[in-house]
Amino acid sequence: MKKNKLDGGYSIDFELFGLVCNKKEYKLAWHLNQSLDISLIKQEDIRIEYADNTSILISNYLYETEYVLFELLQNKLVGSGSIKSQLLMPELKQFDYLLKFKDQTHELTSENVSVRIKEIPIIEYAMRLNFDTLKSKENLLY
Repeated sequence: MKKNKLDGGYSIDFELFGLVCNKKEYKLAWHLNQSLDISLIKQEDIRIEYADNTSILISNYLYETEYVLFELLQNKLVGSGSIKSQLLMPELKQFDYLLKFKDQTHELTSENVSVRIKEIPIIEYAMRLNFDTLKSKENLLY
């Protein structure tokens, strides 16, 4: 029997970085603001509802202009006591934070953002992630 495979066809227009940092997210946001010359601002927690009537809350900071987007997401979920996984991206449990980045002007590239991030003293480790290999990538498409 022939099987057909449905391709969801995600349109990904951002870069994703995993960050290891044991400091509070407001402190990390401040350092990112200084290093990248942006202004990340705390936003209301993002709520993602699932078909099985469960939901998750994601703490986040956002900087957005007409052409540039930075979004700092905490990998540990807010108030996640009843959910099986307490992480936004369970396969990335080694990362404390995720940084979504998009620049339509091409002034900031993923390479120079990566270099600036790695210069921040409170960040222990930073890595650019391949979105296509992530199992829970739907959690980042809200």
